[in-house]
Amino acid sequence: MTAEIFDRELIDYLDLAPWDYHQIVQEGSFRGRTLLNVFADLPRKGGAAGRIRSAGRATRLLDEGCDFVLIGRAGILERNCPVLVESDASHESPALPVPADFLRKGGLSERFIDHLRGWGDVVRPGSL
Repeated sequence: MTAEIFDRELIDYLDLAPWDYHQIVQEGSFRGRTLLNVFADLPRKGGAAGRIRSAGRATRLLDEGCDFVLIGRAGILERNCPVLVESDASHESPALPVPADFLRKGGLSERFIDHLRGWGDVVRPGSL
């Protein structure tokens, strides 16, 4: 179905966000392959997202066939993440969870920090 959608140009791109791009397909004709590998075999214009928190991982995704990568938590932690990655091929995002004060210093609002507390792995428990 996805190949047909790309072929008919019904979408501009597809955001592949499997939470872990190396997740292995457990059933069906793609069993044993990574989700990224199945996706990369499609003729497409597509990117991937999911736990991309280092320049190295972003580069590997591009090398494995993605047309672009999308960052989530890395962009929340460092608003200038793309600039940091561009200037340092070994850049890695800060390890999670981070103190709430780290997020404040990065320009995040109290309301958004409170929202992130619900994600479980972003804001260090007990940090103010």
